[in-house]
Amino acid sequence: MATRAQKVRLAFFLLFSTVVLVAFLVVVAGSHLLRERDTYYIEFDDSVGGLMSGDLVKYQGITVGRVEHTSISPQKLGTVVVEVSLDRSKVPNAIRQDTRARLYTQGLTGLKYVELVAGTRDAPVLEPGGTIETGETFLSNIDERAQVLTEKFERLVDNLSQLTGPDNSAKLNRVLGASGGFMANADSALADNRVYVDESMRNMALMSRSLAASAASLEATMDSLQSMLTSPGTHSMVADLQVATRQVRLQLEGPLPQLLANLNKMAGNIDTTVTHIDRTVLQSRKNILAAMQNLEETLLNVRQATELVREDPSVLIRGRSEDR
Repeated sequence: MATRAQKVRLAFFLLFSTVVLVAFLVVVAGSHLLRERDTYYIEFDDSVGGLMSGDLVKYQGITVGRVEHTSISPQKLGTVVVEVSLDRSKVPNAIRQDTRARLYTQGLTGLKYVELVAGTRDAPVLEPGGTIETGETFLSNIDERAQVLTEKFERLVDNLSQLTGPDNSAKLNRVLGASGGFMANADSALADNRVYVDESMRNMALMSRSLAASAASLEATMDSLQSMLTSPGTHSMVADLQVATRQVRLQLEGPLPQLLANLNKMAGNIDTTVTHIDRTVLQSRKNILAAMQNLEETLLNVRQATELVREDPSVLIRGRSEDR
């Protein structure tokens, strides 16, 4: 039989558990009940079969609310009015007048949910209590898609029937028979040329090994070239080349133009000298021509005197006596 102390402890435990449970329910339920929510309405012209109160409402894939109630529009008997409540903190000013609602199915479970597609930033905000327009959904044209799929399936069955008909079966058997003969001939040819095939495979293996060795040598060469390019001596040579290039550029910009000017001046002087020499040679030519003319006259006189002496040698004696 329980003692008084045990009964007191049991009563205290039950009271404490009840208080904790009530506090938990108040905190959890209150966080949902006290949360500010906005109500909107969606009018679907097609069937919303499977959509029930409490189903999810998503905005761009994020759960932002739930379905509160579904009913038939009193003005349009073929229109289903879906009342949804959205958590205001999750969609602040996100419901615009061009926001569209679509009905989707969650995977293979068949459960329905409402998907809200975002509108544009420039569109006015849709106030709570407004009606969200619907967009085209998969369920809206499922009949047309099913009809198209049925037609494609019928065409597939007809094509299969034609393919498996007597004529095509005979052709297929002939093709299979020819393929079997071709494979047999190929097998026989392979067996007859087995030695050559093996030799070709060995040659290919040797070629592969040679290519591998060449690749290794090329890699070693590239490593050596990289080492040479990154060595301090190469850097020093490049630096010396830069210095020499700079000196050549300085020479081209400094003394070389002065040297070219001096050469041009010297060429002008040489031209002037040649002109003077030409003039001098021309003047000397005139003097030489005059001297040659005088010489010619002198030779003529000598020739005449020689002829006189030849004709009369006594002329020399008489002329000599007269001179005396």
